[in-house]
Amino acid sequence: MKRLAAAFVLFAAPAFAQAPPPPAVQANPSPGCTATPAQLEANRKVAMEFFRVAGADRVALADTSYKQHNPAFKKRAEDNKVTDYEEFKNTFTAQGQRGGGGGRGPAAGPTPPQGNPFEVVTAECDVVSVIHKNYRQDPTAEPGKFYEVFTFDTFRIRNGKLVEHWDGAVINPPAAGGR
Repeated sequence: MKRLAAAFVLFAAPAFAQAPPPPAVQANPSPGCTATPAQLEANRKVAMEFFRVAGADRVALADTSYKQHNPAFKKRAEDNKVTDYEEFKNTFTAQGQRGGGGGRGPAAGPTPPQGNPFEVVTAECDVVSVIHKNYRQDPTAEPGKFYEVFTFDTFRIRNGKLVEHWDGAVINPPAAGGR
């Protein structure tokens, strides 16, 4: 009986095995892209500068061919019937006039620890990824109990300009009582 069970396992296993995953398709960085250490460092500086400046200084970092992959940002551009670059320009010009970045004003309650906007910064060819370390209130704990959370922004940079952007953003539902 043991032999029969062993034979079943040997011959039946391939039938239950999962198909191998499809081969990885490398979309980024651009095929054939090469960069010197100086170019990589210049690309890193452009990406990090995006988080240091606001308003017109931030807009100046983007090329007019700028392509956005953040779905909330894309939706706004579609709703406003403008290009990704125009939405970028409108968004960050307005933020510069209000005197801030993308924040929503001071939060009530305890202040979280200072995060690190540049926890990890990597560059390969024309792609730079920035991982940000932040702290959020633990919704299951008392006020003032925070947990680490990491977010990212990835940019494609060409000729010293931002030409493409990815992040982990989602389209949030409208606030209660309105759109």
